[in-house]
Amino acid sequence: EVLCNFLRLVEADYPKDNPYHNNIHATDVTQTTFALLQMGGDKYSASPLELFSLILAAMCHDMGHPGRNNSFEVNSHSDLAVIYNDSSVLENMHAARACRLLSSKLDTDLNADILSGLPTSSKVAFRSNFTKAILMTDMSQHFAKLAQLKSKISTHGTLNPAKFYVNVDGRSISSVLLFLLHVADISNPAKPAPVFVEWCDRCLNEFFAQGDAEKKAFMPVSPMCDRELTVKSDSQLGFIKFIVRPSFVLMSDLMPRVVDEILPVLEQNLKYWEDKKIQDVGGMEP
Repeated sequence: EVLCNFLRLVEADYPKDNPYHNNIHATDVTQTTFALLQMGGDKYSASPLELFSLILAAMCHDMGHPGRNNSFEVNSHSDLAVIYNDSSVLENMHAARACRLLSSKLDTDLNADILSGLPTSSKVAFRSNFTKAILMTDMSQHFAKLAQLKSKISTHGTLNPAKFYVNVDGRSISSVLLFLLHVADISNPAKPAPVFVEWCDRCLNEFFAQGDAEKKAFMPVSPMCDRELTVKSDSQLGFIKFIVRPSFVLMSDLMPRVVDEILPVLEQNLKYWEDKKIQDVGGMEP
């Protein structure tokens, strides 16, 4: 009953009006996180508590999402940007909302404290893993974390999971697990047809709504948020080539099953967008 209460409250905190950042996205990221763990990611964990923390983080990673990105929050000087000092604004907010549920400090009689049976030391470890995983979904950290993980693989190989633990704020945490959730969060282009196209449309619809709001407020229009200038095929080609594919190639070094089960789908989808770009260019010719 307590777990069901928690899950219902988490789902209810995802705005239904968001085309992309909604409860369906949270479910998709949770399922993808679990799948990547089953494909070999779990061997980079030292305890069941770490895995539990990661799956819960996947469920909660976008709670209360306003349908706008961090740039919008910072440029509009929103209350959230002020509270979190312009640093990983949304990710900090998502983590805080989730931790509030877990702390039982709710304006409701529902008991959602799924950690009540854990000793204090385990609760502290859970919250550290949980919040760090959510904060890792900030796209501004992508290239630094990709390079960090690539360096560890180059230095230590992939056979000793202990070599991938890093010290974050005084606690040891697996850099592989942190990156795994981030990869799950950006994995839409690696999903089979027609799913990857549907996610693309939903994402761009949300981006364009932000771009409209930015124009109305005379703010700088964020990348890929201008409905008049953004070309769908170009946006996906760049995203796949520079963000998604390098991430999954790196994950394939850690989890060999990715080579046969994900990379071929990603390449097929890349070909789809390349063909789409040719069609778009052809359609513009006089």
